[in-house]
Amino acid sequence: MRLCLLCLPLLLTGCFGLGSDRPVSPPIVPADLLQPAPGWTGPKPQTEGQLSDALIAEARGRMIANARLAAISDILEGAGPQ
Repeated sequence: MRLCLLCLPLLLTGCFGLGSDRPVSPPIVPADLLQPAPGWTGPKPQTEGQLSDALIAEARGRMIANARLAAISDILEGAGPQ
């Protein structure tokens, strides 16, 4: 039991990086990737033409948002343990 109590602090310092000399900085994500993606901002569509415009705007907004998420994912994956 005493051995476990002696090993516990050593294991915790390994987990939290307390013995590390190098400070760990978070990856830098450009501010433009954190902006909301535009979608349909007009009034409620009343006609088929307005509905198609709204659908196209929403699809573009979704594509932009997905591209931004992919870019952020690439940044975070590339910023693994250094």
